[in-house]
Amino acid sequence: MSGELADIYRAYLDCLNRQAWDELGQFVDNDVRHNDRLLRLSGYREMLVQDFVDIPNLQFNIQLLVCEPPRLAARLSFDCSPKGEFMGLSVNGRRVSFTENVFYEFVGSKIRSVWSVIDKSAIEAQLPY
Repeated sequence: MSGELADIYRAYLDCLNRQAWDELGQFVDNDVRHNDRLLRLSGYREMLVQDFVDIPNLQFNIQLLVCEPPRLAARLSFDCSPKGEFMGLSVNGRRVSFTENVFYEFVGSKIRSVWSVIDKSAIEAQLPY
């Protein structure tokens, strides 16, 4: 089961990287929660669409993946150029690299809960002051 869940997760990230928003419901539950806020599928989709508006070259890359069904943990790496302000920081198109530690809980084959922490200090260290 853990290999199957990991494959579903990789397909989910592929869906995000292709911005195939019509496919998102194949991977995400209608009652999805993000950092304990009920967003529902439509709100979760809006959040992701906005991420790509703010960061046009956004790509989700797996650095570490641990799977213990029904939970999956990942360390994702990013190398991108947010257009303006990102996480309250004036990035303004500079290329920055950072990671996100994220935990997912699945119900069946769909993501029901997401807990995410982005390494903001790594971004701050790359910006001139």
